[in-house]
Amino acid sequence: MKSPFAGMIAAAALLLLAGSHAASAPNKELPFTDFETLVLVQSASLFDFPVFQVEIFSDGRVRHSGPTFEQTGGPHEARVDRRGLMQIARALRDARVDEMRDRYQDAADGCESTMTDLHTLSLRVNRGGGAHDKVVVLYAGCLGPTVPTGRIDALSKAIDQVTGTGTLLAQREQARRAEGEARKAARGAR
Repeated sequence: MKSPFAGMIAAAALLLLAGSHAASAPNKELPFTDFETLVLVQSASLFDFPVFQVEIFSDGRVRHSGPTFEQTGGPHEARVDRRGLMQIARALRDARVDEMRDRYQDAADGCESTMTDLHTLSLRVNRGGGAHDKVVVLYAGCLGPTVPTGRIDALSKAIDQVTGTGTLLAQREQARRAEGEARKAARGAR
């Protein structure tokens, strides 16, 4: 005679096996970051702002590139850990990027006043498949109560804190200046 619990034990074993298989199977949905790639680009301005791009991948890879990096040793690649990715994902959600307009550059975009000769920040969120991708372009001189400057600044700071973009840019600038001083000294010694 079979025990009445034999069927329940077999079902529980199947559930455990199925659960461990599901946990080890690749996730076809978006990763916990809510993005496959997150790209922040800072453009040139009349002032001495660095011109760069930082690209963050959902697997933790980070790639710094753009003219400032090309002029100071080339692109830089690094990795951030899961905790750092979670910080960026949280900052991205807090910024509510999907609620933003695609651009904030002139009066039609909500700029009540506009200062000239400043840089532009472009934010691109790729979620895979293109269905829910988002691009936001913010001209730094666009001012107005409906312009989400604070939210974009907070997101930029979170990205910088995790990826070390500002520190890396400062190191590159310091190396560039030292190289320039060495060249100047060498010319003076001739």
